[in-house]
Amino acid sequence: MTSYAETETPASRVLYINSDNATTIYNNKDTDFEFVLEEPIVVPTHHAILASVYSAEIPYSFYNFEIGRNTLLDYQISGFGNPANYVDVGGRDTFNFTPAGGCYRFIVPEGNYTPPTLANVLKAGILTAPAGVPCLDIKYNPVKQKFEFVCIVPGVRCTFGLQNGLFSGLDGDDINEEIGFDLNNIQGDPFFELALGAPPFPWNNGYTRPPLVVPGVGIDINNGPFPTQNYLLADDVADMNSAIRSLFIRTNLSSQSVLDSFIGGGFSNIFCRVPLNALPGETLRIEPRNGDIHKLLLKTKTITSVSITLTNQRNRIIDLNGLNFDVSIKLDFVAVKDLPEPMNVREQIDKKIAEKDLERIKEDKEAEKLKEKKKSKKKK
Repeated sequence: MTSYAETETPASRVLYINSDNATTIYNNKDTDFEFVLEEPIVVPTHHAILASVYSAEIPYSFYNFEIGRNTLLDYQISGFGNPANYVDVGGRDTFNFTPAGGCYRFIVPEGNYTPPTLANVLKAGILTAPAGVPCLDIKYNPVKQKFEFVCIVPGVRCTFGLQNGLFSGLDGDDINEEIGFDLNNIQGDPFFELALGAPPFPWNNGYTRPPLVVPGVGIDINNGPFPTQNYLLADDVADMNSAIRSLFIRTNLSSQSVLDSFIGGGFSNIFCRVPLNALPGETLRIEPRNGDIHKLLLKTKTITSVSITLTNQRNRIIDLNGLNFDVSIKLDFVAVKDLPEPMNVREQIDKKIAEKDLERIKEDKEAEKLKEKKKSKKKK
């Protein structure tokens, strides 16, 4: 093994891995695999490894809207001024999906969307029944970066169910954050729905239009005048990348060097963060000049295999839709000295107190000696 004479440590090694060469694939995803090394990497005695991502090339072939992650939008059609139809499910109110409930589900086709294109897809997909015509006019306001909604069918109210996806067991099923509504803090709009004698439901997002279309103004359910085309703004700015804010490369090599707020600040198997620094259809890259920064100390003595998983910030596996990616890992060998275990805080405090006591005793003895000398001189 080649080594540096100055430091007496082995030379660095770089391990290049292509996902297409995986030994074992998990979860039917090319982005979750294990690669077994033909020649194991053995760490010399009294040495450890500093590991870092040297480079990576990942195709931006994943979708920011994916089935089962953020494509679900439940809505309900009711008469003007009438609240939506709810039923109790496990102590919580949700839409009534029985034939008489008037509830419908729209699934956004998978793909990469901009706010304007998503507005067009939603507008075409949210229909009245049985007429089968668009119920809402949906626009994207580029100045406010928010979606705008208005009901365009006379005598109809359309209500969004933005938390129904929670009942499927998948956090993030709903399209709420992408169109500007927080999952856990849905504020609703001016047309609040009230149960009989109960406070507002958590999904108070109803868009209505008076039953009579007249020039100028109409009357809303609160008996206030408003223009016929009264668009309502979403609560928050649209977030097309809410589901995939960043990519994370996770490995079985990661040590206790990375903390993740998604799991409450505990230790994570995150090895490297991959920023979204390219457009869909291009390639995300980590270059050697900026990839070899954060290094993890590995105390393992033998590396026989490397497991790699590509996830989003919520630790959900990314689907590259059939494409492969490359990652190279740099391994630096460092000498490890046997250092005494550091004292804990209590021991450090006790040591300082003991040192001060010894210093005070020493000072007292010096003072006593000086006093005795003075007495001896007076007697003479």
